[in-house]
Amino acid sequence: MRKTKKNLENVTAKMVTGVLNTELRKDANSASCVFLYQPKAPDGLARFRKNDK
Repeated sequence: MRKTKKNLENVTAKMVTGVLNTELRKDANSASCVFLYQPKAPDGLARFRKNDK
């Protein structure tokens, strides 16, 4: 029973991580803002940007 619960927790954690990484990549590559100015993105967000080479 414990093994099944632990497996379910691991699978759920991986799914949540995947969804959040996808959203971060999408947001890191967008350049629009609803408000009056474009806020400066944190430096840590750069690792989720596409490499346009």
